Amino acid sequence: MHRIDPDPDTAQYLTWIFAQRLARHSIAGIARALNEMGVPSPSAADPVRNPHRPGDGWRLRTVAAIRANPRFTGRQV
Repeated sequence: MHRIDPDPDTAQYLTWIFAQRLARHSIAGIARALNEMGVPSPSAADPVRNPHRPGDGWRLRTVAAIRANPRFTGRQV
């Protein structure tokens, strides 16, 4: 079996994203808030794994993809 450990530098923001959606904030508002807080986007935080994406900030599609990722939602164990 494999274990996926949370990245200590970014896990807090994943939790925050899900909490914001539960509080009924829009995906666009969440992306905007992350940019305003200066949180590096996944492509900025790990450019080696994301060379095909610009690292210039959070986008609506990035937040939506995180919210739909089965590893983050608990549907994939």
